[in-house]
Amino acid sequence: MKVFLALIVLAFFNSCGSWEAPELISYEGLSKFSVKDKVLNVNLNGIIENPNSKTIYIHNADSEIMVNGKKLGSVIVKERFKLQKKTSTNLSLPLIISLEKGAMFKLGMLALRDSANFVFKGTVIVGGRVLKKSVPFEVERKLPTKSLILP
Repeated sequence: MKVFLALIVLAFFNSCGSWEAPELISYEGLSKFSVKDKVLNVNLNGIIENPNSKTIYIHNADSEIMVNGKKLGSVIVKERFKLQKKTSTNLSLPLIISLEKGAMFKLGMLALRDSANFVFKGTVIVGGRVLKKSVPFEVERKLPTKSLILP
């Protein structure tokens, strides 16, 4: 019983240890647009690098989107995915975006520009298979807006 308790304590401290945040290496645009009742479903394509020596499991993510200083909506990633240790992963994440009032007009105006400043701020639930923790994040990127134009 003492060995089992020691393993649980070791696993807990190991999961709470420091780790580096995964980094977005390249943004490859958006795909699979669909809009229904102020909810935008879209896939975010890109390459994410995990610099850690552990595989990271992303269980859930919830954030707000700010574009050029104005709130555009809320983003939810409900699909669980994993980032292999010390590798880059090509992901196509399905996003559910709840839009604010007037957001479609703002998106249309953004499509006329070359790029815009996007800020994603929220929390993500990460961890192993059993132990999980909520981690706050804030990502600010200047992204091209050409992908906002539907084919």
